[in-house]
Amino acid sequence: MQSGVVEIVRCPADLRGQAFAIVLCELAPSLRREVASPLLSDSTADQFASESLFVALRSAQLCGAAWGQGQAGNVAVFWPPQLVSGEEAETARLLCQAVVEDLDAKGVDLIQSLLVAPDGQLVGLLKVAGFRHLADLVYLSCEAARFPLVAPDPCEVEFEEYRLDQRQRMADLIQRTYAGTLDCTALDGVRDMNDVIDGYMSTGEFRPENWLFVRNGGADVGVLILADHLGARHRELVYMGIVPEFRGRGWGRQIAHYAQWLTRAARLERLLVAVDAANKPAADVYHATGFETWELREVYVRTSAKSC
Repeated sequence: MQSGVVEIVRCPADLRGQAFAIVLCELAPSLRREVASPLLSDSTADQFASESLFVALRSAQLCGAAWGQGQAGNVAVFWPPQLVSGEEAETARLLCQAVVEDLDAKGVDLIQSLLVAPDGQLVGLLKVAGFRHLADLVYLSCEAARFPLVAPDPCEVEFEEYRLDQRQRMADLIQRTYAGTLDCTALDGVRDMNDVIDGYMSTGEFRPENWLFVRNGGADVGVLILADHLGARHRELVYMGIVPEFRGRGWGRQIAHYAQWLTRAARLERLLVAVDAANKPAADVYHATGFETWELREVYVRTSAKSC
């Protein structure tokens, strides 16, 4: 039995570093710094004010933390409660409740939590807080040694770079590619397309030239969205989709090869992508073009009442 009453509070400024060390303890140190460092500098005080980082204090000592990391597109990533050794499990429930209630009060549409091999206790905690299992994500990586050495001949498709004044055209096209998708089907219609676009743009470093319309015969038939993570020397394939009437023609492989060649041209070391394990056609495309599995994660989500 722990002594003293536990208190759940928004993290005070002087405890941020310790709180992030606790809640991000399962990340490698380099990744932990990448996630938390921008929120510890004075220059981002306003940004931090919008973040939902809560701590548990017992007898004025930090004994746990949980975080709702706000992101563009009116979504948040939930970093589940982490407790110091010997702390009561009830503290985790209280931390979870505090973060979720705070994000709800801010009008966040979608809260997502990506877990590596979660245990039954954590899954139960998420379900009590209103989360449901969305998908099992397969994270794939293709190293530079497997990239095409020259620009591939796209055969039946061509690529047109996105311009900032073409947002509606891009939004309409992405919406068309979502029809009949096998990726995270439970999210169909949950989010506004403008929020989806904002979320894609906030991934890594946004550059319009990394957003591409895929075209055939003068018509838009698909989309390819890439994002650079220059500090880590890799590029992410954020989204690739083809409209339903043009699927099944092998164009996915052509698009994936083009993404690899662009990554080589940018002198980056690898191309990463995440795909729903239930989306076998997409997974087959990536495996056929040299991608290999490096991690599996379970995705749990909580949607706001207005999104349901």
